[in-house]
Amino acid sequence: MKSKDDEMIYLKQKVMAQNKENVLTIGLSGSIARLLTFRQSAGKTVVSKKRRSTPASQSDKAVAVRAKFSSSIAYAKIAIKDLANKAYYKSKAAIGQSAFNMAFSDAFTPPELNHIDTANYHGAGADTITIQATDQFKVVTVKVSIRGNDGTILEEGFAVQQANTVDWLYTAKSANASLAGSRISAVATDLPGNTHSLDVTL
Repeated sequence: MKSKDDEMIYLKQKVMAQNKENVLTIGLSGSIARLLTFRQSAGKTVVSKKRRSTPASQSDKAVAVRAKFSSSIAYAKIAIKDLANKAYYKSKAAIGQSAFNMAFSDAFTPPELNHIDTANYHGAGADTITIQATDQFKVVTVKVSIRGNDGTILEEGFAVQQANTVDWLYTAKSANASLAGSRISAVATDLPGNTHSLDVTL
């Protein structure tokens, strides 16, 4: 007859196992099929039941995804009613894809701001700032704001897209006497109206 200690050891072994030399699992880490989680500990591969996320976090993520899905469908329906937009999205479609598919994908994926280059900005009027912005389809606008070190907005305006379509050039309109601590902000907007922002502090 097993003692209570023996039963506890048996239960722990059912939940967690150590792999020492199995060439199929050695060195593995991560989760498989939402059932098992592999991790490395003291040179051994340990497998255990996958920890589930809390119901609250699952609910929040599900709500956000459903909302984004619904708004993307709504945009796609409206977008393809416009002949110019429909033709544009159709030109981006691969075989088996429709203008609606492309419009939905565009609405579902926001643009990205990758870099703000301030090397040519020294606080003088006519200095330039280069912003790198990309999108699955196209970036429509990049708005730039320059704030002083006290947070006051010194100026703002739209950057101009360059020939390579990735770089956007903003030309300052006024002088910035207190350059250190100033903040340069940029907001990229795509065709469906999705935005992405990025800022740097000088």
